[in-house]
Amino acid sequence: DQSTGTFVALPGETPELIVPGSRFSVNMISTVTNRGQVRWMIYAGRRNAALFIVFLTRLIAGAAKKVFLIVDHLSVHEAAAVDEWLADKKDRIEVFYLPKYASERNPDEYLNCDVKANINTDGLPKDREGLRGKLNRFMQRLAKLPARIASYFEHKCIAYAAAPELNPA
Repeated sequence: DQSTGTFVALPGETPELIVPGSRFSVNMISTVTNRGQVRWMIYAGRRNAALFIVFLTRLIAGAAKKVFLIVDHLSVHEAAAVDEWLADKKDRIEVFYLPKYASERNPDEYLNCDVKANINTDGLPKDREGLRGKLNRFMQRLAKLPARIASYFEHKCIAYAAAPELNPA
């Protein structure tokens, strides 16, 4: 772990890490395909069923074919409002739930790892808006690298989602 800040302590006392500035974050909902496409939405506040439905609406609006979406068991994904929204869209989208506690089987987690490992390589942002801008720029660059995104599916835990029948020509 790399820390930014200064450790301060008098002799014989436990040092404390003094970190400059305050902590901040931004939120993103995303999905990746085995063909190397990525879709994302950066948002403020907490993720809820209404926000997930907005994302799903955008997802199917941009899809030429039926969407097969793999999600985890986040309560938002299983909300009654989401089920109701999905009910009359079976010809446009189908949702598959991963087993509980199986984040290593979630293709989107590989994107999350990529983002977290690379977003601050050129330095930390000063505020939330700076982080939001960096995240959006990173995602825009990543969207132009389909081979990198498709490579997530080479991992043995998510190779199931790269099966040829899920990747029509």
